[in-house]
Amino acid sequence: MHHLLPEPQQLKIEGGSAFQTKDGVTLSLMMEQEELRLERHCRRAFPGTKLSCFTQGCGYSLLLHGAAGEATGGLPQIGAARPRPAGVPEAELSLLEGRKEGYMLEVSEHRVSIQAVDAAGLYYGLQTLLQLRNAQGEIAPVTIMDWPDTRLRAMNYDLRQTFSKPELLISYLADFSIYKINAVLIEYEDKFPFRKYPELTHPQHALSPEQLEALQRVAAEHFIEIIPLQQSFGHLEYVLRHDRWRHLRETASSTGEICPSRPESYQLITDLLEEMMEAHPSSPYIHLGCDEVYSLCECGQCREAFGGIRERAFIAFLNQLIEFTANRGKTPVFWHDMLDKCPPEELAMLDPRSVAMIWIYNGRNVEAEVSGLAGKFGALGIEVMGAPAVRSFDSAEHQNYPVLANRTDNLLQWAETGGRLHISCVVATNWTGSFSLGVPYGIFETTWYPMLLHAELAWNRKADADTYIDRFLELFHGIPAGKTRELHGRYRLEDYYDLIWELVDEVRINKDLAELIAVMHDFEDATDRSRAIHKYVYRQEMYPGDEAEWQSLMNNYQHNRRGREDVRPRMTAALERYQPSDMAAHFVSSRFYLHDYLEQTLYQEMRLHMDH
Repeated sequence: MHHLLPEPQQLKIEGGSAFQTKDGVTLSLMMEQEELRLERHCRRAFPGTKLSCFTQGCGYSLLLHGAAGEATGGLPQIGAARPRPAGVPEAELSLLEGRKEGYMLEVSEHRVSIQAVDAAGLYYGLQTLLQLRNAQGEIAPVTIMDWPDTRLRAMNYDLRQTFSKPELLISYLADFSIYKINAVLIEYEDKFPFRKYPELTHPQHALSPEQLEALQRVAAEHFIEIIPLQQSFGHLEYVLRHDRWRHLRETASSTGEICPSRPESYQLITDLLEEMMEAHPSSPYIHLGCDEVYSLCECGQCREAFGGIRERAFIAFLNQLIEFTANRGKTPVFWHDMLDKCPPEELAMLDPRSVAMIWIYNGRNVEAEVSGLAGKFGALGIEVMGAPAVRSFDSAEHQNYPVLANRTDNLLQWAETGGRLHISCVVATNWTGSFSLGVPYGIFETTWYPMLLHAELAWNRKADADTYIDRFLELFHGIPAGKTRELHGRYRLEDYYDLIWELVDEVRINKDLAELIAVMHDFEDATDRSRAIHKYVYRQEMYPGDEAEWQSLMNNYQHNRRGREDVRPRMTAALERYQPSDMAAHFVSSRFYLHDYLEQTLYQEMRLHMDH
């Protein structure tokens, strides 16, 4: 069984013995243009191995020979006549033509070859090869033809709430690329090192210029594009909370939404956009945000200027931002939601030099909704991108890991929708909270399971979702295929978080992440899932003086408190592996504050206590 992630487009198991790497191999790398990244990745994949590099011909090829194999010969060029495995049709051999980032991988007993039309394709073929290599250094004979269904396959860093240490944000880029992700959308908010308005930069947790540079350098090393997101209309709490900018709010109570009628608003936002674009010179895109501008057109100045028509006010300001960014060589992207119900005569005023990113996270009708929106934007010559979610609100503010039944369904619907509508970019949004001043969702590291499902479906929309959980458990956690079924019997795609905390002892890879989820499960078990005392105390008013009621309440209180006292230090320790200590403390406080408050008030008033 070849467990790969993403599942390749075409795989044929060949006969014969496995290719051996444990006794050493020789590598030959042919490139149509010198590509030092490929040389470095080959050396990392096979350290201490002799690597010969050639710049010639068309395309990119990597050839491996085992220590006991045939003598190294010249590398065939892409498209040149060459021996091919028996049974592989000519049509399959031509599939790489025009398929950027695609590759062909052939493994036999004495030789491995990877061929691609571009450098990224060879890199992705190398990642597949490394997944095929087992712990003994053996690679079973196989022929794979593989290519991406989606041009831009993006993850999302949301730095508004609690988030990972900078060194982890940087290192995760390499991990993303293993699974053939090639873009990351980053909403920095106040974690960006603004120069012109330094008061907008977080005093402790903003990325330094050096960290920002390292983030982009590592992304480029792993064929990943950074797409910066600078909020420009709503979600500006980190700006409009300051006295200097408070007067730019649409209304006094709209803490995150800027008034588009004030000239100073345009100057401020374009200054922020200028810095963001300058800091990301290699990205062709700049995401303007512009979602959830709830108080739009409520101030008197806007009502007068735009006749009280919200969409008119929105498009007028958005067009100014499109003009500003497009004139600087960027393609501006905006969230679609404020134009969801826009009248056609107003929508026709939108500058077509932009891209609408459609985000739909819930419901059973993603394709129908996206089709209607894509049709409206497409009629104006505006491209659309897609955005499912691996974590969103889900009516569960205190979610400690994603609400997986919603997330897997959303990802599967988007994969089908993207194929039918030929959507070329899909971003797996991964929100840390509903907004800056809200309660944090679970931490980034609890989302690897849905993130890699997105990576798989963005690469191969027809990948087998039924086998994904087993492939993930084997490749990401080192749990052998079949072991989970032996221990737990039947389970489904959406059951990962219900399983992994019980499988911690079986985990061989990324055990710290499994332990993190187990801690979150134990917290929920102690506080919410059973014997949550604040849900029981009403019975004391219904049955005052009843001894059995009192004893039941005491039993539940003591069980609950012991659970909380056990899990709190474990949660802190688990979080501090990934987050700065004060961010970890913030998260712990968000989970325990209610229970601490009840302990100091209601429980004392009721004289609930521990038996010592």
